[in-house]
Amino acid sequence: MKLRYLRSSSLCLLSAAVWILFTSSANPQTEDQFFSSDGVKIRYIVVGKGEPVILVHGFAGNLDMWRPLIADLANDYEVIAFDCRGHGKSDKPHEPEQYGVEMVNDIVRLMDHLQIKKAHVMGYSMGGFIVVKMLVEYPDRFLTAVIGGSKGVTAEDLKEQESLTKYLQSGMSFSEAVIAAAPPDAPPLSAEQREALKRDDPNHDPKALAAQRLGNKELIVNNESLKTNKVPTLVIYGGNDHPERFDDLKKSLSNAEYVAIAGAGHAGAVQSREFLKDIRAFLQEHQQPHQ
Repeated sequence: MKLRYLRSSSLCLLSAAVWILFTSSANPQTEDQFFSSDGVKIRYIVVGKGEPVILVHGFAGNLDMWRPLIADLANDYEVIAFDCRGHGKSDKPHEPEQYGVEMVNDIVRLMDHLQIKKAHVMGYSMGGFIVVKMLVEYPDRFLTAVIGGSKGVTAEDLKEQESLTKYLQSGMSFSEAVIAAAPPDAPPLSAEQREALKRDDPNHDPKALAAQRLGNKELIVNNESLKTNKVPTLVIYGGNDHPERFDDLKKSLSNAEYVAIAGAGHAGAVQSREFLKDIRAFLQEHQQPHQ
């Protein structure tokens, strides 16, 4: 299922409708754990053993989006997934200053909490641009980086997000805000799409989501700073997910690997078998030597 009208900078909105259907039969179910990230309670799970892989979900989603991937990777890795602040079962502050770079700091604090020096860090959509910022702020905490369905945040993206943010700030439910923020020429959502969005409304705090969007300005990265990146990095996205938007990133993050999944859109890419196959190949290629 796709919300085809969403523009590239707002593609992470797909999570609210798509992840519900995507994770309905997903597993494994594991015990929730929590830690305090500078006073903000963060939910996380740990599954499997091996090199640590940390998963960062998309906007309006939660760690459950990763369940199928977790079930596979946990056979060979210690997989850590968490609910970003403002999402899922983590705390949901309403102040924009509680987001931005604090979302990067949450990953580092979780690593410190679990006594992990370095990890493979993978983010999709919103999680992708959090990982981009982390590459600049904390390059020494990576084994590898995976940036999925994201090129990072730009000032143009922030401008495009204003409409949705305005509706969320008003307290409008997430499903209603997504529909209200749709461009005038957008095709109407199907009954299934509307129902999927509405079904997840109780899990969202609109004002927290608005604060997260407003905090995104702190996640803007000067592309010049990526030119010195030494972390092995994979950028992976759908071949139908506006691939031209990655052109500038390819110029600055030139030492990364770029993979476009043929025929896949934003949500379809992360759900595809090719995504898991490419992720596994990349992790195996950069497996650390045993001490």
